[in-house]
Amino acid sequence: QAFNLQASSHITKRQKKDIRKPWGKVGRTMSGKGSSPVLKQGSLFSFFTKKTASVPSNKNAASSDVGGKKSSAPEPKLSSRDTEALLAKINIGTQIEVHWPDDNEYYGAVVTGKTSGKSSVFTLKYDDEEVETIDLRGELFRIVEKQKSPTKPTGKRDRLEDVKESVKESPKVAAGANKKRRILEESEEEFEFEEGDLSGEDSEGSVYADGSQDENDEEDDDGLMVTDEEDDDALISSTKEKKHATSQKSRVKVTPVANPYSKNAKGNNNSVALTPSDIPPARSASFLTPVRSTSTTKTPSSSNNMFSCFAPPKDIDSQESTASTITPNHGTTPRKITPSPYPVSLSPVTPMAILPSKSSQGQKSKAPAFVVGIVNMAGQHMHNHLSFLNNPKDSSGRSSCDPNYDPRTLTVNFSEIDKVNGSKMTAGTRQWWDIKSQYADTVLLFKTGKFYEMFQMDADIGVSVLGFSYMKGHVAHAGFPEVGYANFSDKLVRAGYKVARVEQTETPDMMKKRGAKCRGPKPKVVNREVCSILTVGTRTFCYLDNDSALAEEANGRRSTGTVGPLLAIREVISQPTSESESNNISVCEYGITIIDAVRAEVTIGQFADDVLRSRMDTLLATFQPSEILVEGGENGASATLLSLIKAFQTTSVSTRVERVNPTESFPKSTAIDASIRKRLDRRSPAHPWDAEETLGELHARRYFPRSSRIAAEGNTSRWPQVLSAAVEGGANLILSSVGAALFYLQRSLIDEEILSMGIVKAYVPPAGSGSDAQTGTNAENMMKTMAEELACERDSITLPGPDSNETVSSRPCLEFVSNEQDVADEAQINHMSLDGTTLHNLEILSNAQTHTPAGSLWSKINNAKSPHGSRLLRAWLLRPLFQKADIDRRADAVEELVSGAAAVSMSEARPILAKCGDIERLLSRVHSMGGKYGETVTGGDPGHHPNERAVLYETATHTKRKVADFTKLLQGLRSATQIPELFAGVEIRSGLLNKVVKLIDDGGSFPSMEEELDWFFQNFDCKAAEKGLFEPSAGMDDAYDEACDAIARIENELDAYKNEMCSQVLQPASLARSKWTYINTKPAQKDKYLIELPVNVQVPEEFYVKGKRGSGAKQVNKYRTPVVEQLVGELEHALDVKSAGKARGMQLVFAKFDSKRSLWAAAAQATAILDAIGALAETSGKAGYTRPNILECPPNGKPALQILQGRHPCVDVTHSGNDFIPNDLSLGGGESQGNGTTSTDTSRVLLLSGPNMGGKSTLLRQTCLISILAQIGCFVPVEECAVTPIDRIYTRLGASDRILLGQSTFFVELAETAAALRGATRRSLVIMDELGRGTSTFDGTAIASATVKHLVERNQCLALFATHYHSLLEDWKEEPTVRLGHMECIVEGGDDETNHEESSEEHNITFLYTLGSGACPRSFGINVARLAEIPAEVLSKAKAFSANFEANMNFGGTQVKVTASKAVQLKKRIEDALTAGNGEEVGRIWQELQS
Repeated sequence: QAFNLQASSHITKRQKKDIRKPWGKVGRTMSGKGSSPVLKQGSLFSFFTKKTASVPSNKNAASSDVGGKKSSAPEPKLSSRDTEALLAKINIGTQIEVHWPDDNEYYGAVVTGKTSGKSSVFTLKYDDEEVETIDLRGELFRIVEKQKSPTKPTGKRDRLEDVKESVKESPKVAAGANKKRRILEESEEEFEFEEGDLSGEDSEGSVYADGSQDENDEEDDDGLMVTDEEDDDALISSTKEKKHATSQKSRVKVTPVANPYSKNAKGNNNSVALTPSDIPPARSASFLTPVRSTSTTKTPSSSNNMFSCFAPPKDIDSQESTASTITPNHGTTPRKITPSPYPVSLSPVTPMAILPSKSSQGQKSKAPAFVVGIVNMAGQHMHNHLSFLNNPKDSSGRSSCDPNYDPRTLTVNFSEIDKVNGSKMTAGTRQWWDIKSQYADTVLLFKTGKFYEMFQMDADIGVSVLGFSYMKGHVAHAGFPEVGYANFSDKLVRAGYKVARVEQTETPDMMKKRGAKCRGPKPKVVNREVCSILTVGTRTFCYLDNDSALAEEANGRRSTGTVGPLLAIREVISQPTSESESNNISVCEYGITIIDAVRAEVTIGQFADDVLRSRMDTLLATFQPSEILVEGGENGASATLLSLIKAFQTTSVSTRVERVNPTESFPKSTAIDASIRKRLDRRSPAHPWDAEETLGELHARRYFPRSSRIAAEGNTSRWPQVLSAAVEGGANLILSSVGAALFYLQRSLIDEEILSMGIVKAYVPPAGSGSDAQTGTNAENMMKTMAEELACERDSITLPGPDSNETVSSRPCLEFVSNEQDVADEAQINHMSLDGTTLHNLEILSNAQTHTPAGSLWSKINNAKSPHGSRLLRAWLLRPLFQKADIDRRADAVEELVSGAAAVSMSEARPILAKCGDIERLLSRVHSMGGKYGETVTGGDPGHHPNERAVLYETATHTKRKVADFTKLLQGLRSATQIPELFAGVEIRSGLLNKVVKLIDDGGSFPSMEEELDWFFQNFDCKAAEKGLFEPSAGMDDAYDEACDAIARIENELDAYKNEMCSQVLQPASLARSKWTYINTKPAQKDKYLIELPVNVQVPEEFYVKGKRGSGAKQVNKYRTPVVEQLVGELEHALDVKSAGKARGMQLVFAKFDSKRSLWAAAAQATAILDAIGALAETSGKAGYTRPNILECPPNGKPALQILQGRHPCVDVTHSGNDFIPNDLSLGGGESQGNGTTSTDTSRVLLLSGPNMGGKSTLLRQTCLISILAQIGCFVPVEECAVTPIDRIYTRLGASDRILLGQSTFFVELAETAAALRGATRRSLVIMDELGRGTSTFDGTAIASATVKHLVERNQCLALFATHYHSLLEDWKEEPTVRLGHMECIVEGGDDETNHEESSEEHNITFLYTLGSGACPRSFGINVARLAEIPAEVLSKAKAFSANFEANMNFGGTQVKVTASKAVQLKKRIEDALTAGNGEEVGRIWQELQS
């Protein structure tokens, strides 16, 4: 550690006591204002941060204060008796002064607490808010009498000014006062370490690093151009010399940045107390080992400052930083960085936190002045004094209040920088600001040598988020070595930041050569280019990145949001009308583009949506994007859409929202080559949302193959099928969203990497009440057709798709659609529709509490062994099949793997599938590593992407990662080839299973690829490649082969020339033959193939001497001849070609592999299907799971759902630990089902009653989940099950509002009900739980009754309706299509609501969780209240109120309860009796009512 306790000259009596008992029973505790005391840094250096008292004990003493401290000598130590007498006088509130031996001063404090049982242990609060718990018996102290007229309080700022004045008056005490000034400016919880520990720094330090500088020394800004080791060594050497010239060690203080959004952020830094083991050693280089922490990130809701974009666009709760191992370049043992027990910061600090801002009193606060040559605290650096950062303007001069303001750009005032800095900026500083002006909302990782540096406001983020420490100097500066890029960039991205990697694209030698060719000013700094921009939605997880998030996704933790796709949304609003709102007609239309950067997949779609944005809500729940692009500007995304996205963020761990304005500036490339700049640049200003400009960009960039080299641009026949159809079909909203996504990918420099893969899919949202409200648009119908066809191909199932000339239109919803129309539409339905509400209510993908997969249906069936198999299974779960033939086809395959002959083979295949890895992702990686993204790699063109020119020092590590990815893919595909062998000879009856496990030659679909794989295994030595020793084999690269042949030919000609000259020309020949030697024959040596001959050998005139060694008779001359010179020239060229070919050898292999991508993709598809089927078989093989019987539902038949002993798939045991209680359920049927079976039950609706907590909601949910499992081809947890396929499931469950959307709980209930009433068909399943409870009893009963009536008479669907409205049960008990049921229970001692005399112990309710016939008489709410431990007094009053209310409803018990259905009959009887004048009948009716 950084502490040398034996050698420290500052250890005093107080510190020695702390050393003996480092944390002691009465250990010193420190805290800031408003925070609880925390343990100080080992109590070893607490004396450095002791503050002076603000209230002197007397006037004379006050007059001699310097910064509020006492300058008087310590008083003599009191006797024990006197000490006890003083201690007895101390009470809470007493003012005392405590002597600090090291300072030889007294400091004022107030007693704020006393430890019980210890008369001498007190808690003191010093005048600067520092808190200390101390035993005063062993300390010098004195009691201060209260002053009658209090003096003016002295704050830290006042004391600082006093210190400055004292420094001016006495130069002799300048050093000490400077130390005191630094102490006063820092917060109470700073930690310190000795600068002497810098001796362990490696030679590759930061270019800004310096030792103990003299006051007149300027900071080494010119070091930005340093890259090679010699320059760095020289810098470190000069640093060490300065250290030795310094008489005393200077202290380096590190202050974590304050949380600007915490309650006590104003005027107080929320820093952290660390233990000695947590403090990293001081380093002069840019990399300081970060203090690891578990931090919570909060983001301000709004800000007018442009740097609010540095903060994540949403709250990220409990964002944990994972431990990482950093290997410094100085060769020390890799150091495991462990989390600190205390958080470094409560939020990632934006530069807004350290810029001048207006205080709550309206006064403008001023940043404290920086000091050159020391470590400045947060908020004190140079950039905190720049006014153009406080009131930023974009490149067009727009301020942040302008709706078209571009936060990505910044207008930089270079003259102000020079003025604040006190000198003209260097070329390196100018280069940093030039890049920052184009990436103002991005954290720049600026490469200098072997380090990534963070300057100015970026350094504040490094200190706050990464736990770094500021370097010396007035320019905020922190950094880390190249080897740490993967871990630290991952942390920044997880925290919600955009991270730009700025690399050097030339060496100093290259810069000098470039300067030699320049006619104008010579370059003073090496060229740098932005090589990548990372965000949560654009990470491709290449060889430079940390791929830990991929492991989280593979483990089923997709909901963490770290690997979600990028979503671009283009919205067009139609003018709503009262009719559209009441009838739920579509009021908007969306064009969406989804970018899966990890697998280079693009999904596009266009659809209409309703007032509630039901379809957009479903899309967000389905894809769970990690980053969303919306249109900015005055006419950008609607408030409703933004509110919906904000509501989605509350259930997503980390989702960024980025606004893309209609007009955007595109950053200019800094490449040296003009042709490369032209290739990388885009016309500015750009219009990302413009469909025509997007189409032009797609043609100009040539992401996809051209159909003609002669015809004008516009033909898209060779483009991906879905995208080509969107262009030809005029889907402008799709192209608009594609344009925004393309703009974002281009800025991130991954556009070619992703789009050149050519994977474009179609998205069609589930059918529902949303945009089914009106006829679908042509674009939506086209996407629907494309999606169905592609889905059939992916499933290896041939389904008859709709004729290309037909249009599939949605049903209008202006009036209720007849059953005949429903039956006609059923033939065109291929999948069950699950909207976002259903996904949430049924907890299909994640649970409703933590929003993680734990406990969801997805977690129960996700038994896939490969990541791509898991993704396919998830897609199946979200789109269950509808047609009986399709369901049975998949269920046959599942059943055969459960108990058929193929079950044994599948048990052997599952471990092999686990070895396949994520083939889809690795194919994307190899495609990007192949160079030029699919184009032919040639020897003369290194590529235009900045990564091709970046100067990297960890190439060995990067090469190893590349080879590891490629090796995983080769081995995974080799493992996949074993699958057909495992199933060979096994009789397989399932057509689907036979396709995916049999080779194409055997009638299956599994590709034969052994021959192709063998070539790569033979020509690619993985072990040699990892070490950088790979060389292309013959036939792989013609230029490389020609160079190798030329080298061999030239070497032979040189030998032939030697033999010829020795035998025919040189004399004496024997001596020449024996002494002729070629020197400098290695490829890296200069003056190759010089001829060494003794001086006494006679040579012709063409031999000219290039050098000599020795003298006299032993002299040896070094000759060169024209023939050798010519051959050496040819050899040099051949060696250069060979070296270039060797460098791109792996790239050639990757490109060759990528050229066969369709073959590997077919294997990935086959293994994914087999893995998904195997996962369903794994679930189906559990005890108690049975294959459901899928019933036909002809036009004259009735939908049916028959379940015998059904259980909830996600609940194995109850909350009490008992086994789950199964239930029977029967709905629908009554007529022939087309399979020879006939049901006698004609009820389609179950009205379910029963006590609270009796299991009603569980029964509703399990019914839906069983139906979903049945239709994805899985077995279900029942004894028997028969079901007709369900087209849609609608749910109305739970009670929650959508406060961000301005929707109350009752509104949400009614909105979900409205969706069901408008969208449900005869083949739908609707579940509703306690509809109407959000309003009055009368209104709720009326709404519930009308809803049931609509479901029964109009929708005619299957429905489960749970209610506590018992009058509703009475109304429908005689209806044949409605069946009454209740959840049974046992009430001991009678019902609390009727029995008022029994003791409370006797009134216990036992839930049976079984479904019984008929209605439940009561809801037993009082009994449930007792279980919830409502106070007995409240229960007693509640029972009385319940009884009185029920009596009033029943007219005091003297009249019968008249239901709505009976009222109609009674009215008719009375009218008939009165018309006929039958008084006896009238009297009889009256008697009936009184009985």
